[in-house]
Amino acid sequence: MGYSLSDSETLLKKAIIDLDRAWLSAGSNWKDKAREDFDREHLEELRQAVENARRGMRNIDQLLRQVIRECS
Repeated sequence: MGYSLSDSETLLKKAIIDLDRAWLSAGSNWKDKAREDFDREHLEELRQAVENARRGMRNIDQLLRQVIRECS
């Protein structure tokens, strides 16, 4: 089997971890209300969307595996 949804889910997880590391690093130079607002208004929403997407990808992957098992 080639590229799977679990591979994509793992890449998405790594991407958000990398983003959070970079955001944390930027915090050493950017410490004001605008940063807090940006985090709250944009990054929190993005983190939640990524988690929802990861959850959906896991569910679809499980369903596809079940279909393959049942149809084999």
